[in-house]
Formats: sequence, C-alpha cells, structure tokens
Amino acid sequence: MEYNLYQYLEKNALKYPHNIAINYKKNKITYTDFLKKINLFVNYFSFTLKIKKGERIAVLIYNRTEFLLIFYACAKLGIILVPINWRLTSFEIIHIVKDVDIKYLFSDSDFTKTCKVIKNKITKLNIIDLDSINFKENEKSTKQSIKNYSLPLLIVYTSGTTGKPKGAVLSQKAIYYNILNSINMHKFNKKDHILTVIPLFHVGGLNIQTIPALHKGAQVTLHKKFEINDTLKDLEKKIYTHTVFVPTILDLLINNKKWDAKIFSSLKAITTGSTIVSSDLIKNYEDYKIPILQVYGSTETAPIAICQKISEDRSPFGNVGKIAKYNKAKIFNKAHRETSLNTIGEIGIKGLNLFSYYWNDKNKTKQAFKNGWFMTGDFGKKDKNNKFYVIGRKENIIISGGENIYPAEVERILNQEKYILESAVIGIPDKKWQEIPIAFIRTSNSSSFKLSRCQSNLAKKLANFKIPKKIFCIKELPKNALGKIDYKLLKEYHNTLNASNYVKEK
Repeated sequence: MEYNLYQYLEKNALKYPHNIAINYKKNKITYTDFLKKINLFVNYFSFTLKIKKGERIAVLIYNRTEFLLIFYACAKLGIILVPINWRLTSFEIIHIVKDVDIKYLFSDSDFTKTCKVIKNKITKLNIIDLDSINFKENEKSTKQSIKNYSLPLLIVYTSGTTGKPKGAVLSQKAIYYNILNSINMHKFNKKDHILTVIPLFHVGGLNIQTIPALHKGAQVTLHKKFEINDTLKDLEKKIYTHTVFVPTILDLLINNKKWDAKIFSSLKAITTGSTIVSSDLIKNYEDYKIPILQVYGSTETAPIAICQKISEDRSPFGNVGKIAKYNKAKIFNKAHRETSLNTIGEIGIKGLNLFSYYWNDKNKTKQAFKNGWFMTGDFGKKDKNNKFYVIGRKENIIISGGENIYPAEVERILNQEKYILESAVIGIPDKKWQEIPIAFIRTSNSSSFKLSRCQSNLAKKLANFKIPKKIFCIKELPKNALGKIDYKLLKEYHNTLNASNYVKEK
C-alpha cells in the first residue's frame, strides 16, 4: 500500500523510537527526534514562510542532516524540492533558479559568496541561511500529509544535450517505487548502517541507498562530502553494511597508500554506477572478496532501472544486472523493434519510477519517449540470462568522476568566445576520472585568439569538471554527409596526436 514518504518515517518513529536514523558529525539523531525535526520544517514552511503545495524551493548545501529534513517536510506538504549541484557556477545556478521559479533558496555559510552573486542577479529570490532559522519548538504540526503521490516532489537538473540544463520532475510515487527497487536489490533491514559520501543533490546519493535505508528503519551516516582520508578512517570502524561509491572513488581508494582490504570487511556490498564501470576495477575489488553491485539508470529513472542484486550471481564481468523489480527494459533497433539476444541497440525503460516530464519543456519530454518507452540514449545488449550490458552512449555524453557532461552545453559556451567559429567537445579515457573533456576549436584568427582569456571565461560559466582539460586549434572540424560534426572521427584523430599538438594543457 502506498503512503506519503513522510508517513513511513512516522511508522519508523513508532516502531524504532530509539534507533539512530542519522549520524552527522558525531551528532546522532533517533527516529523520534528525526521526525520532530522534520515537523519543525513543516511548521516553518507552512506558518512562517507560508509556502504552498506545488511551489518550488531549492537547497544549495553540502551533505548535512537538514537536506533530509527538508526532503521529508516537502514530501509531507507537497512542496517541490530542487537540489542544486554545488559544483555549478553561479551562472549555471541562476539559470536553474529562473527556469523553475524558485521561491526560497536554503543554503549556509559554505556558499555565502555564491549566494550573494545569485541575489544580485535575482533580487526577488529569498535566500535563507539554515543556521539562522528560529524555529517555534512548541508549535504542533497541523498539516496533514498529502495523499496525491503523483504530484512532483523533486526537480533534478541535468546537463542538456541541447546545451541547456533540463529539470527532470520526479513524483513521490516514482521515488517510492525506486525505494522498493533499492530494497529488493540490497535487502535492507533495520540493522543496516549506510555510509553516504556522494552528494545528496544527485539521485544516486539520495535515492540509491539513503532514502531507501531510512524507509526500512536503518541508520545513515552522512559525510559532508567525499574526502578520501575521512572515508578511509570511517571505514576502519567496520560498522557499515552498505555504501555507494562512484567508479572514481573506487579507483582512488584501491590505489591509496593506506589501502587495506580489511577495512571493508563489514560491508555486505559496495554499490556503484553512473557510467560504464571498468571490469578490471570491479575484478580488483572482487579479488579481495569485496562484492560490487552495479546500478544502471539515470536521473529520469530515479535512478534504479537495471541492477545487480546482493542475493544473485554477478558474473560475468561487464554486465550491469537484470531489470529492477518495478521496471521493464528492452533493447531496440533503429526501427524501434526489440533486438535479438546479444544484439546491440538502444536501451529503453518503462516503470513506475520514471520521471513525469521535463520542467517547462514539452518538446524534450516528447522526444524522450517513444511508444511509451523512455529512450535512454545508451547502447547496450542483453544475454540469454537476461543480463544487460551497456556498450556506449548515443549522444556522446561524457561522464567524469560521476558527473554528466554534455558536449553541446560546453560547445555553446565555447562558441560565444571571440574568434571561435565552431567547437567540438569529446571525452577521452582518464585513469582517475574515467573520462575527461577536451575541445577542438576552429578560429577566425588563430593568432588573435587568447586561450587564457577563453579559459577564464569558461570558469565563470561552467563548473570546473565541465571545462575542457585540453584544447586544440584545427583548420576544419570533420563533418559527416549531413554536415554534422563527426565525433567518432575526432576521437580517432585525437589518438594520433601527442602533447605538443595541444594549444595548452590546463
């Protein structure tokens, strides 16, 4: 039976009143106190700020308890939460705030400078410091939990293939069925202890384990953000049963001089995803008897669509698992017919955890679906055991350290620069980040083009992970028969070059 997500916290507070829900900076909060703190925000939103159902608020913070308090308060009231990627520049954040018409932005002292820039550009925006809120402790909540679970709860912005970020709208129902997918995958129970180090603004950080664990009455320990020494030190306690690490973190840990496989002994499994994960990397962990569970999905699938289960055989290396419990998945050819086994095609997803639409963009929403299937843009195949394999990405998406980079977005900014006539951005393999972006540019006057100025301008408009690490000036960008840039040829061309060919290496 479906309930408001807040109501599950209510049930847990009754069943496990003294169990720890959240551990953050050595501050442990029981389920009873967690619920009380949620309702402080419920009252604050309802009576002080008078935020109405369907209105949008945003959070710009590192991982902290308040992120989850706000999430559940929004779930109870029907307020829409927009988590903002703190790696974005103020330029990118301003676009999101304007696009979704944010009423209140909640932040803290870590982002004072960024908030000042945003406020100067959007004077009507209310920015509230989380550490300065005066709650009315004695005021009881009178607001009933909403019962329409198809209403939006999250709008999560991803980089757009057309050059502009798009907001995927996730309903409470979608998140609920993603929770059930996660529980079926991990077999969570109230005795589990989850370590969350990846950002909660990502559906991966929020929805793969954190919210599902709280749904089952388990304990969650939050790290402000990933710091390798802090993570290693915490793992040494051997108290955690589950965690999510993106491939970059897995690589950093196993290659760290302080690496000791014994500190992972309490973990039932480590879950990973966000990109095509190196089979060698997974094998390195499996050789130490550390199980690695892969998840395949996207923001649009909240994010679990295909996954490996803790109770199932994970071989052979390279597969990302089977269809999640509340999903359907197929491999389609160009004619949108299901392919035969082991035949490469585009991955399509159906399920109760799919996003509702892209905020304020009917065209992108329409383009995302074909005959009721969400077309992921990823190529893959399925074997005789119904295990899926991800082969590549249709739109040349670059995934660097778990962050999505769409070439069109970076190219749009590059093409605004003086003397740049056109540009093309591709991803190349990188040992640390899996991929890094590099750019090819064609200029009207190569001698007048100033790369330092270009890099400086990019830094104002793009998050650091999106900025091309290397830039080439070339006479012509390769084109296909339709006149479109041939990214495949560019990658082949890059393989023939050496460091001396680069304009500059950043």
